[in-house]
Amino acid sequence: EASVINQPWQVDISRAALANGAMIGAFECEPLTGSHASGTVLPAVLAVCQREHLSGKAFLTALALGFEVSARIARTAVGLESVRGFHNPGTQGPFGAAAAVGKLYGFDGRTLTSALGIAGSCSAGLLEFAWTGADTKRLHLGRASQLGLESALLAQQGYRGPPTVLEGRYGYFNAFSLPPNLARLLDGLGTEWAIQPPSLKSYATHVTHQAVVQAIQDFKQEHPLDPQTITRVAIRGDPHIMDARHAVREPESIMGGQYSLPFTTAVALTRDLSHPLVYNEEAVWDPMVRDLAKRVELIPLEESTQAAPHVSHVEVLLECAGRSYTLPTRPYKGSPRNPFTWEEACSKFRRFTGSLIGARQAAAIIEAVEALNHVTDMAEVAQLLARV
Repeated sequence: EASVINQPWQVDISRAALANGAMIGAFECEPLTGSHASGTVLPAVLAVCQREHLSGKAFLTALALGFEVSARIARTAVGLESVRGFHNPGTQGPFGAAAAVGKLYGFDGRTLTSALGIAGSCSAGLLEFAWTGADTKRLHLGRASQLGLESALLAQQGYRGPPTVLEGRYGYFNAFSLPPNLARLLDGLGTEWAIQPPSLKSYATHVTHQAVVQAIQDFKQEHPLDPQTITRVAIRGDPHIMDARHAVREPESIMGGQYSLPFTTAVALTRDLSHPLVYNEEAVWDPMVRDLAKRVELIPLEESTQAAPHVSHVEVLLECAGRSYTLPTRPYKGSPRNPFTWEEACSKFRRFTGSLIGARQAAAIIEAVEALNHVTDMAEVAQLLARV
């Protein structure tokens, strides 16, 4: 009934949402926008639009709604779910997916309320994967998409969910988050978008590492760097980017490395991370990288200057070949303060998908995305994403 990205076969919409969501989040390339809603909301919306042969306009409208629901829940919880060990996309994603699917099917208020109520009992995802780089992180986005979709379908069949699923005594915010800022849930509703401006990534690593990687990339363009001459590396910045779960020195997998600030710093110092597949098993087990990662110093500022990862204050201190350098960071490419142009986004798409699809298929996908508002049947677009 629905396509799976880069596969020649189709599955039911539930499993399509699971598979596509897991793949979107599989290599740290997905946008931060809407609490990683591209991996939780988009797969569910795409699957339903393909099965029901809905238009590009319907797809975009539902997508915007689902992203906004996820973003508003995220900003209300103020990121404090992670303090209790929860992974935000897994806990918030089902709400956005359920809301978006409900929009596609034209739910009335009562049915949509039940869909969200059911989705709340599907919220799940533990951060324990951080210590070993376990695959459960990849699963969280796909499961959130799948379960949000199924929540909407259950509500459509008459299943009821609690209307106070978010704010109730035993609702989402009280269960998952430390004291939330409930005023932010509806603040500006109807006049401003919580998902604006968007936050995209330039590199296949955690969003809190983007500015550091870019600073190293910029430095290497101007200064030839022999990693063997490095005697000191220190990162000074906001404490939230140096949380213990982002400071694992000896990861056991690519995912573990991509989630670690000191390890990703070491990889960036020894490789060109402009191409995502450079972050591979060879990099993870490279003795030079692992030794360097152990020596990266993390120096938290006494007071955090910014709360959002895309505007964190951070600088890299580097000593190599007998010289000392301070690498200032700037808003990384793709962040709200340094956004991609359309051409730059297309260039990233070609670079990141070059090993999977040919130039002709890439061009067809780009053309379809640019004209989504005029597409009459999203099934045609979904089929472009499948293996040709």
